Amino acid sequence: MILGIENTSDYQNIVKNKNIGLVTNFTGLTSKFELTSEVLNQYGKVVKLFTPEHGLHGVAAAGENVDSYYDDKLKLDVISLYGGHQAPTESELSDVDIIVFDIQDIGIRYYTYIYTLLRVMQVAEKVNLSILVMDRPLPLGRENPLGDELTPDYFSFVGLLPLPNRYGLTIGELAEFIKDNYLPNLDLHVGHMINWNSRKDIRQNGLSWVSPSPNLPTFDALRLYSGLCLIEGTNLSEGRGTVRPFEQVGAPWINGELLAGYMNDDSKITQEGKLAFQPVWFEPLTSKFEGEICQGIQIHIKDTKFNALKLGYSVLKSMIHLYTDKFTYDLVSPSIGTNHHFIEYLAGKNIRSEMDLNELIDDTEYDNKGFKKKVEKYFLY
Repeated sequence: MILGIENTSDYQNIVKNKNIGLVTNFTGLTSKFELTSEVLNQYGKVVKLFTPEHGLHGVAAAGENVDSYYDDKLKLDVISLYGGHQAPTESELSDVDIIVFDIQDIGIRYYTYIYTLLRVMQVAEKVNLSILVMDRPLPLGRENPLGDELTPDYFSFVGLLPLPNRYGLTIGELAEFIKDNYLPNLDLHVGHMINWNSRKDIRQNGLSWVSPSPNLPTFDALRLYSGLCLIEGTNLSEGRGTVRPFEQVGAPWINGELLAGYMNDDSKITQEGKLAFQPVWFEPLTSKFEGEICQGIQIHIKDTKFNALKLGYSVLKSMIHLYTDKFTYDLVSPSIGTNHHFIEYLAGKNIRSEMDLNELIDDTEYDNKGFKKKVEKYFLY
């Protein structure tokens, strides 16, 4: 298959002889690992880089403010959109003729790259600049939308659009959705992929898997993320700072054998054998419980058709049941919002009690067929 950046006939006239402001990071590569900026410089001139969460090279931790700087190797200003401001300023765009966006996304609502795209699109419409979004595949293929659409009361930078937890749109398709619903006067172009098989994952399509952020190093972590990201809003470690982020959960006060046994004995939690839970010990090198020995579970995927969101709710329910006196939700995250618990900004709903979680676990309508029907008109493949 051919990536949007590689389909040069689709966009070369759009960027020809223009000064380009490129929004990108370390995932902005061709299938042969050539930088997007190098490809664009064959037709126009990249004059400035803008970067999302984790920075240009993907080394900043989750939620860490990233500074702007001048890159001596690239001879370009690298302006952070995850620090002092979330969108380019008009002065930063004064020497730019067109904005190009090329970042690998994963199709999960909490993942902040899409909100960098939103902010950039909003500014582009305001200052009357065209924007070209280079399309890239959904890493696991086009899976059905999962979960409820986010309501405005829960909007934050981990959710600024009315999307379900997993929304099933490529970055180019999402850009079309944003323009159609919110930015009708924006001059949007999409660099289309060729021969993407949406029923296959990125490796089955013949591409290398380039991890899009520090804590999604494996396909299993990616499969678990739409549910296990909820753990970020609790006093549990979600495995950050270990070799298995989002594949293991724990805390210093957990008995791993007790937790694994409880979860393995419940067919609703194992989803009829699709998942298994191994008691583990681990010591995070960064993030929650840095330098402390934790016990917990490692999640083994037996069948990739499992429901990650239901798994996330099941972990929370298990913790409330077994560790009522120690397990808590983080109260607020001022950088995200102060009206709700952080976990509720992630979940998009009130999930404070075991009763709330039981209702969610028993809910059979996880696939959001209504959202899929609503957005099918934006499918490009």
